Amino acid sequence: MQPRNRTPLLIALLAVAAVAVSLYLYYDAKNPRYVWRDSWSKHAYNPDSDQPYGTQVLHRLLGHYFPGKGIVDIKRSLANELPAGDTTDAVYVFVGEAMFLDSAAAASLLAFVNAGHTAFIAGKSVPDELMEQLYQNYYDSFREWNEFGSFNDEKVRMTLLEPQGTAPVSVHFADRNRPTGYYWQYLMAEVFEGGHEITPIGYLGDSLSNFASFPCGDGFFLIHTNPLVFTNYSLLQPKVQAYAEAVFSWLPEGVIYWDNASRIPEATKNYAGGGDTRHPLVYILQQPALAWAWYLLVALTLAWLVFRAKRRQRAIPVLPVNENSSYEFIDTIANLHFREKNYQGLCIQNMKQFLAQVRERYGLISALEPGTYFLRAGENFLRRLATVSEVPESKIDDIFKQYTATVRYQPTEEMMVDLHLALEDFWKKAK
Repeated sequence: MQPRNRTPLLIALLAVAAVAVSLYLYYDAKNPRYVWRDSWSKHAYNPDSDQPYGTQVLHRLLGHYFPGKGIVDIKRSLANELPAGDTTDAVYVFVGEAMFLDSAAAASLLAFVNAGHTAFIAGKSVPDELMEQLYQNYYDSFREWNEFGSFNDEKVRMTLLEPQGTAPVSVHFADRNRPTGYYWQYLMAEVFEGGHEITPIGYLGDSLSNFASFPCGDGFFLIHTNPLVFTNYSLLQPKVQAYAEAVFSWLPEGVIYWDNASRIPEATKNYAGGGDTRHPLVYILQQPALAWAWYLLVALTLAWLVFRAKRRQRAIPVLPVNENSSYEFIDTIANLHFREKNYQGLCIQNMKQFLAQVRERYGLISALEPGTYFLRAGENFLRRLATVSEVPESKIDDIFKQYTATVRYQPTEEMMVDLHLALEDFWKKAK
C-alpha cells in the first residue's frame, strides 16, 4: 500500500491559516484597542500617543501654556539640543516612567539649572547620579540617596501646599476603565531632615511628599514622583487637570523644552542606552511593505524548518527520568527532627529554605546569624521583598516575627505549624 500524499492537505491548511491571520490583522487594524499599560509600552508617556497613558493632552496644553513661547521637543540628544546655560526664558520638562542620562546629558542639565533655570521632572524613578548630586549638596558622604519609597493602593489623594486654595484630588490607575492596584512613589522623609532648602510642595495623603523643590545653583529642580497624574486618562478629568495646572504654575515663563530623548521604562533605568541608537528592525517594521515582507520571510523560514525536521528527524531514545534525591534527603532530615521533637531545628531549616527560594526567585540576599540563627534582614530587605513579590509588607513582617520567636524561645509544635502555614501562604500569594 502506497503512503498517502499529504502535501495538498498541508498547503490547504497553510492557505487557511494565512487567510485567517490576514483577516485578524485587518479586523485588528480597523478596530484599535486601547493599551492600558504605563510601563513597557511604546504608548506610555509618549507625547504623540492618544492612548490612556500617553501624554498627548499634556504636550498640547503646555504648547500653549505660555503665550508666545511655545514648546520645543528634544528628540535625540539632551546634550546637543538643550540650550546653553545662559539662555534666558527656558524651562526643561520631563514626564515619563524613568529617565536615562549619560554623563554628557547629566552635565548639560545640571549646567542649565545652575545658570538659573528650572527643570521639572515627573518620573517613578530619577537617575541615581542626578539625585545623588542634588541630595549630597546637603548631606555628607555617609548619607546616601536611597531612591523613592512606594506603596500599593487603588486610589490616592494628592494635595498641594502652594498655590493656596488648590483642591485635593483623587487619582487612580485604571485597567480598562476599572481602578486597580498600583505602586505610588513618594520622597522619603529623610530627604527633608536637617533644615535644608529642599522644600516639600505636594503630598500623597497627609504625610508622604510626592512633589518637592531642590535648589541647584541659581535654579531649581522640581521633582514629582507620580507621572501618572499627567497622562491623557488622568487629565481628561477636570479636577485632575486643575491639579496639573496648579503644579505647572511653579514653572517660570519661558520656552518649554520637552525631553523625549531620555524616556525609558523604569525596569531598564540602571542599564546603558540612549535615544540615538535604533535597531534596524525598527525602521523595517515601521514600513508596511517591508514589515509584511519580513513576516512572510519569517513564516516561510519556520515552515521550511518544520518540514525539514520532519523528514530528517531521527528516532529519539527513551532515557530514564532523572531522580532528584535531594527531596529524599530533606524528608529524611525533617523526619529525624520531628521524631526527636526538635521543632526549633525544623523552623530553622524552613527559614533557610525560604531565604534560598527568595534569593533564587527575586535576587534578594539575606541570611541567618551563625550560631544564634537570628534573621539578618533589615527594613530595606523587607520593603524590597514586599515590592517584588506583591505580598503585603505586614504579612512578611509577621513571618519574620514568628520565626524570631521560635529561635528565641523553645517553640511548641503549634508554633512550628503556624510558621510553616505562613510560609506556604506567602508562596501562594507571591507573584
